[in-house]
Order: sequence, then structure tokens, then C-alpha cells
Amino acid sequence: MPSGPHPAENLPLAAFKQRALARLIDAGLVWVAGFALVFPIVLASIGVNKEEDGAWSTPVLWTTFVVVALLPFLYEAVQLAFWGRTLGKRQIGLRVVLADPAGDQLPLMTAVWRAAINNLGYMLGIFLFLLLGVKVWSFFLFFMFVAAAGVLMAYLWSIWDRPLFQAIHDRYAGTVVVDDHAEWNP
Repeated sequence: MPSGPHPAENLPLAAFKQRALARLIDAGLVWVAGFALVFPIVLASIGVNKEEDGAWSTPVLWTTFVVVALLPFLYEAVQLAFWGRTLGKRQIGLRVVLADPAGDQLPLMTAVWRAAINNLGYMLGIFLFLLLGVKVWSFFLFFMFVAAAGVLMAYLWSIWDRPLFQAIHDRYAGTVVVDDHAEWNP
């Protein structure tokens, strides 16, 4: 099977630093909003029995998952589906597009799939071992840190990936991140 140049190689692919900064902006926006608004409201309505469960009660764990995984998923899926970029990517000047056909706007299901991998998929392992670590046996917390290291590697993958500089979620979704400040015709 011949392997020629990939169609997306000619796009102005975003650098890792730009992508990381956009991700930090997005995480900051969603987590601040989630922990400032959603977390207190949910905990006030559910209530937490600290004597029974301690600081890591079941409502606290589930609310943390909602704030750290579910809200970012919804935030990213909606914005990628409508505009091809999140607020953080907009601030930095980045856009998520299809790798093939190169530069095309994301279809709805591709945007949802990419956001699901990036937010729900990456966080499931971390939260599974957090839950097991605080509810069953504290040794499982070690595996939570291993899962977190795996998530970090999934993002860092874009540093050495060639030729498209894709993170793991980009590879599975068939997307690339491009620099809108560079001259190109989307």
C-alpha cells in the first residue's frame, strides 16, 4: 500500500504550546464555573454527611466527575460542532478541522466523538481509580496517578506525532488543529 503525503500536511498545523495554552484557558473557564456554581448548588441540594463518608462522599465524587469531565465535554462538543473551536482556541487563534478531507469543518458526530474522547474517555480511568481508592482500598490511588500520567501522554503525543502533530484524541477522531493566524483557505 503506497504511503504518500497526507492531505492535511499542507495545512498550517498548530504548535503544541498554542494547543496547551488553549486547553488551559478552556479548563480554567469550565472548572472555575463548575466549581464556583455547579459544585456548591449540587452539594447544597444533595447534602453531604461528613461523619458517614468523610470528605470524599459519593455525592462529592459524582459532582467532581460532572465538573471535571461532563461539563468540559458539553462545553467542547457544542463549540466544536457549531464553530470548530472553543473559547480558548478562539483566544489563541486555533481551529479544529478534519484531517481528510483536509481542512473541512467538523461534522456534528465528529465534534461530539472528539470531545467525548478528550473529556469523558480520558477522565474515566482517573475517576474509576479515585472512586476505588477512597471507597475500597487506598492503594488504588496509585493507579489513579498512573491513569493521569496516561492522559498527560495522550496530550503530549502531539509533540512527536508526524506528520500531523495529532494528540491521541485527534488521531481517533480524524482531526487536526490548525493555526487560524497563518494564511490558508479553510
